[in-house]
Amino acid sequence: MDFCLRFPAGLAEPTADDNVDVTIELADGRAFSVTFFTVSNLVTLMARWGKTGECANGLYVWAKNMIVVHEISLPVIRKVAEDLVATGDLQSVGCLISSPLQS
Repeated sequence: MDFCLRFPAGLAEPTADDNVDVTIELADGRAFSVTFFTVSNLVTLMARWGKTGECANGLYVWAKNMIVVHEISLPVIRKVAEDLVATGDLQSVGCLISSPLQS
């Protein structure tokens, strides 16, 4: 697979309770933004928001371009990205943030 992973805020790995923004850049110049969340991080966010009142007091979690994994680590993210690129699902899951056709 010909793609590059970028981590705008960095990558502290591995972790089972976190989320991270990832840019997946394809060889053709397109780049897609996705956010990886761990299952545990969803529980953590819901508990925190239950106290702060966000998302109806932690009743739900949503995010654009959400991908849920068991662990945030470079091998996991790379494997998911390979699958998304191979299946073409990246175009459905990710948000297109740059394209060679954009000016």
